Amino acid sequence: MSSQQKSLTLASDFIDLVRSDYNDSTSTYFSDADMLRYINDGTLDIAIKSQCLQTVEQKALLADTIEYSISAQYIEVIAAHYIDSSGKSWALKPGSIDRVGLDIAEGDTDAPAYWYEFNGKVGIYPALASVTTQAADVFLASRPSVITAADTILIPEVYDVALKKYVLSRMALKDKNSAMHTSLMGEYNAEIMFYRNDQKGA
Repeated sequence: MSSQQKSLTLASDFIDLVRSDYNDSTSTYFSDADMLRYINDGTLDIAIKSQCLQTVEQKALLADTIEYSISAQYIEVIAAHYIDSSGKSWALKPGSIDRVGLDIAEGDTDAPAYWYEFNGKVGIYPALASVTTQAADVFLASRPSVITAADTILIPEVYDVALKKYVLSRMALKDKNSAMHTSLMGEYNAEIMFYRNDQKGA
């Protein structure tokens, strides 16, 4: 599994490093605003393609309630676990909103057995008739926030090289160097897939 250790590189230092790699000694053609936009665009693209930013949001379950709003900024729900009143936790099966009420007989259980994602909410079903301390852990691929030059790069350090290739490819695109842009984007996507497969244990 690839490391989730966040990058320690400041965005300002990252900009200097990429400019040096591109042999761009001035900031007149590629402005700081351009470079930050490329970094933020690349960070989001990497987060979407790799699911490398992750968080867990716990929901206290309510009686006769299926759907719960997700408060975090997220890209995708990866999984959900049910936690019973004794603290025991187990994974719920992927379900769907059109199976609510139909999967109960299949599951043959009084406890939640399935989850789905719809309209910014997670569905946990079948609903409990009564609750004490039951909860659900919702595992999310997080959406990165926008950073400034004074912030550190948000993605894990193992994706620094991929992000550099993305930014360089955007610079090449602005420079109307389509061959370099295409080559760098190919390297960028290959780098992401290498760590994405590693993350999955492939």
